Amino acid sequence: MVGVHHSERLKALRGGMTQEQLAEAAGVSVGVVRKLERGGTASLPSLLSIADALGTDIAVLLGQQAPRRSMDRDERAALRLVSAATHDAAIGIPAEVEPGTVEELRAAVRRADAAYWGGRYTELGTLLGRLLPEARARFDAAGTADQEAAGGVLIDTFQTAGPTSRWSS
Repeated sequence: MVGVHHSERLKALRGGMTQEQLAEAAGVSVGVVRKLERGGTASLPSLLSIADALGTDIAVLLGQQAPRRSMDRDERAALRLVSAATHDAAIGIPAEVEPGTVEELRAAVRRADAAYWGGRYTELGTLLGRLLPEARARFDAAGTADQEAAGGVLIDTFQTAGPTSRWSS
């Protein structure tokens, strides 16, 4: 799901920054940065924080979009990710990581909406490809008190993904 060389991409993007400096700037643990550089994954909120700290977006961070390159092929690939993720989330295939909180996922939905309206479809596809399984996992893990809020995020995510997943076919 993630670009093959995202670990190398992260090292290149942080340039002269140490892993510790990047972790501090992003507000994540050094362990998260190290894990990503070893080819592991992290929650969507952590990935968004790291991308922000690097002054880039999640599609570039994960190697699904090259910086300053024509996006046509990248957009199509990202939209195929959304289609697959929509299907997986709908039938309840679990996320690979501990999902973000309801508030963090709400913020990610707002970013996806902004990417949609801004025509940034590679960023949108990358966001939704990770947001859908995490929102579903948060809903599945929610206790009775939190289920309504988690369900709202899941519905919002599907609504954002709806028009996008139809474009990829």
